[in-house]
Amino acid sequence: MNKKIIRILLAIILVFLLILCLIIINKNNIKKENVEENLIYEETVSPNEKYISLEDEKVYYTIRIYQKENTIVVKSSSNTPFTKELQYEIENNQKISKNDIKIGWITLMGDTNYTKEDQIAVAIVTLSHNGKIFSKRKISFVSNSIEIIVDTINK
Repeated sequence: MNKKIIRILLAIILVFLLILCLIIINKNNIKKENVEENLIYEETVSPNEKYISLEDEKVYYTIRIYQKENTIVVKSSSNTPFTKELQYEIENNQKISKNDIKIGWITLMGDTNYTKEDQIAVAIVTLSHNGKIFSKRKISFVSNSIEIIVDTINK
């Protein structure tokens, strides 16, 4: 009888955990769908496309900007492991459009013209409304690689 009770309790616990996991996954999907539906701007650049021979070696940096209710969400991503994805939110009651968004790309040395030796590393995301800037932030696409180098030096 004890084994039967233990099996029933384990089955109940497993069902409970499964339901809990499904609720959490569904909640995350709903949040993603709501944000994804309101994409207002996306820009992708490749810092090395002129300097590679294989398409698989091409690096991409992407900035996506979403608007939901009273918040603007800025997300960065890349296809390289040396880049951490970043997301930040800005409270804003005004609806912005594609024309209110400016993304400038600069190299590690701060130049807007990139070369093989000095490639794009930072995006400057500027958001405005009616010509008034309300947010200007830099997003580094090489911060993770710098941390790896520092960690290696410290070992």
